[in-house]
Amino acid sequence: MAWDFPKRIYDDSRRLFPKGAVEVLLTRAKGPPAGVSDLDPTVRLVHKPTGIKVSCNQYPTQIENYAAAAIRLKIACDKRTNLTRQK
Repeated sequence: MAWDFPKRIYDDSRRLFPKGAVEVLLTRAKGPPAGVSDLDPTVRLVHKPTGIKVSCNQYPTQIENYAAAAIRLKIACDKRTNLTRQK
């Protein structure tokens, strides 16, 4: 059941943007493989229409970092939209 919560958050966060609007960049850890996975949990998202970039490596898994980064990206895009409307 522990996997269910991050999976639901991940699924919900994928619905924040239209399909194809966000580029997802996953990174590899530097150096020799040190265990089961050589993936770094850092996730970087780029909003293609605006060029806004965010990254997250706060959590131990990529799925949790993706969800957090998607929420941060949504907030950044909303702030930019509100600033544009005020001008």
